[in-house]
Parts: sequence; C-alpha cells; structure tokens
Amino acid sequence: MSPWMQKVLESKRAMRQRLQALSFSEKLKLLEKLRDRSLAIAESPLRRRQHVKG
Repeated sequence: MSPWMQKVLESKRAMRQRLQALSFSEKLKLLEKLRDRSLAIAESPLRRRQHVKG
C-alpha cells in the first residue's frame, strides 16, 4: 500500500474516532449542518440543469 493511501486510511480512522467520541447532541448539530448544506446545494442555480429544446 502506498504511503499516500496509508495517510488517507489513518485520517479516516481518526475522523471516525473523533465522531464516535461526540455526544449525541453534538452529533445532532453536525447532522443539522449537513442537512442545511445539502439544501443549499440543492437550491443552487448552478445545480439546476437547463433543458435544451430541439
């Protein structure tokens, strides 16, 4: 395994441990932030496709 891939996997493992250590209320706050970001992305005019008639 390449050193770069090892760093990626270690980073993922560390993030999972940090998330696991959060309290339930902190996890809910993160979930709300993710939901808000998802809604903002979905509403973005850059995300909407323009239909081409032809």
